[in-house]
Amino acid sequence: MNIPSAEYFEVFLDKIYHCKKPFEVKVRDRMPKTRMGSYSPSFYRINIYSKWIVACPLEEIAIHEYAHHIHWTEHEGHRRNGDDRMHGKNFWRIYSALMSRATRLGLYHDYLIEDIVEEYRIPYGNL
Repeated sequence: MNIPSAEYFEVFLDKIYHCKKPFEVKVRDRMPKTRMGSYSPSFYRINIYSKWIVACPLEEIAIHEYAHHIHWTEHEGHRRNGDDRMHGKNFWRIYSALMSRATRLGLYHDYLIEDIVEEYRIPYGNL
């Protein structure tokens, strides 16, 4: 099975959303029991554990960790209180927006939500 490179994921994520703060991706040949990826805020590093490819698309893991980076660097997720905790509602809003955008751009295909994202898109201003 071909595992994409760190550069692939950096370009992939940048196409979804160009973050204001640079980040790096490391693809690690591991399968920790408790996580598919991780985000290291002190280094602005996204870690993707490639052996999880058997259970989940690595692009989905990358998007999840990228949401942590955006939450941390652009939305003051480092405050860690109330709605800004690591997996609080603000994080999930960012993650959902990234997944929706990746689907609309044709960069990621999640067959569970793809029809919802495409079929029910409301043009801005027509709410």
